[in-house]
Amino acid sequence: GYTSADDVLDVRFYCSTSNHDRIIHFKTSNRHIRWVAVMGTHGEMNSAADWTTGWTALSNHSAYLPAATTYASSNGAFETSFGGSGRYWRIDERYANCDDRISTPFSVHRIWARLPGPTRAPTSSPTFPTTSPTAAPTSPTTSPTATPTSPTASPTLSPSASCAEYKYLGHTASGVYTIRAKEGSHIRDRRVYCDMEEDGGGWMLLYS
Repeated sequence: GYTSADDVLDVRFYCSTSNHDRIIHFKTSNRHIRWVAVMGTHGEMNSAADWTTGWTALSNHSAYLPAATTYASSNGAFETSFGGSGRYWRIDERYANCDDRISTPFSVHRIWARLPGPTRAPTSSPTFPTTSPTAAPTSPTTSPTATPTSPTASPTLSPSASCAEYKYLGHTASGVYTIRAKEGSHIRDRRVYCDMEEDGGGWMLLYS
């Protein structure tokens, strides 16, 4: 994984299917669900109550789940299932369910994570002249001894620690960014997709 569950502020679930028009789209900061989504293991068990409380509906959410959840199980983010009354979120080697019990290959499942940020401040701001020159150049061939630094489009750090930090630094376009992240005791650069629009932006795509 790119980080640990305790480093993550919240996680976001999205799915749609050709079986119906309902969409699952919500976020939650529940620790058990953060662990399942980020770590990709069942190191912490999740219960139905984890899914039915403390979640927030996001754009276009119209599904029965997670509010109708009465069952939850996980062998990791990619084999997570929760549901009730014949409706499930499920993605594994055999099934792909989105608020229904009929599996279909024509579905989209995405899991996102957002880290709190920023973790560090931008570098020093561009400098500009504060006063006009007190005297004109003595010769038309004389050039200024120094040229003011040109402003950049936005402050940058490359690579940043998270999509949230890129958003803080002024990057508002969703797309692929380089993230410098912890992997155990190591620090490595990884290319990830960042959603800079939904719910304030700063979301890193974990699964699609």
